[in-house]
Amino acid sequence: MLAKKIFFVLGLPLLGSLAAAEELDRFVYEAKLLEKMIRMETKMERMGEELKATQTNVHTFIQNQTRILENKTAELELLEERVDKPMVAFSAYSPVDKSLDSSQILVLQTVPLNEGNGYDNVIGVFTAPVTGLYYFVVHACNYAGRGFYYDIILEHNPVARSTQYNNVNHDCNSVSAVTMVTAGQRVWVKSTSGNSSPQLYENSYRRTTFAGFLLQK
Repeated sequence: MLAKKIFFVLGLPLLGSLAAAEELDRFVYEAKLLEKMIRMETKMERMGEELKATQTNVHTFIQNQTRILENKTAELELLEERVDKPMVAFSAYSPVDKSLDSSQILVLQTVPLNEGNGYDNVIGVFTAPVTGLYYFVVHACNYAGRGFYYDIILEHNPVARSTQYNNVNHDCNSVSAVTMVTAGQRVWVKSTSGNSSPQLYENSYRRTTFAGFLLQK
C-alpha cells in the first residue's frame, strides 16, 4: 500500500511533463501548419498578381494586333481602290483652226498627255473610257478686240460656259466643270459665236488648252 502511494506521488510530475510535451508538440505543429498556410496564401497572391499581369499583357497584345490588322485592312482597301481605279487623264493644246464658227468644235492637235486614250485630236472630242466623276478645264487665249465665247459640252448639253473679251490686250481666261460621265459619253469644247478673223491667240507665253481627268470611279 505504501508502494502505491509512493508511485502515485512520484508519477504526478512525470504525467505533467508528458502533458506539457504533448501541448508543446501540438503548438509547434499548429505553428508550422499556420506558417505553411501563410506561405501558400502568399504564393497564391503572387500567382494571382502574375496572372493579372499576364492578362494585361495579353489584352495589350490583342489590342496592338487588332490595330495592326485594322491598318493593314485599310491599306489593302486603299490598294484595291487604286487598282480598281484606272488612270484617265488628257491634255491637248494648239488649235487646228483659230477662227471658229458658231457651234464649231475646238480641235486641239498637240496631245502631250492621253492616259486611257480618251481624247481624239482629229475631231476634238473626249470619250470617257469608264463611268465616273470627271474634272474638265479649258484655258483659252484670244486676240485683243475679238471675243471668244465657248461651252464645255457633255453630249450636247453645256456643263460650263465662258465669254471673254478684252478690247486693249490679248487675254486668257479659264472655265472648269466637275460632272458625272458615263462610259462612252463624249465631252468637247464648242464655240458659241463665230468670227471670220482669228479669235484664238497663241505665242510662247499663251496657249489654248483643253484638259480633264477622272476624279472618282
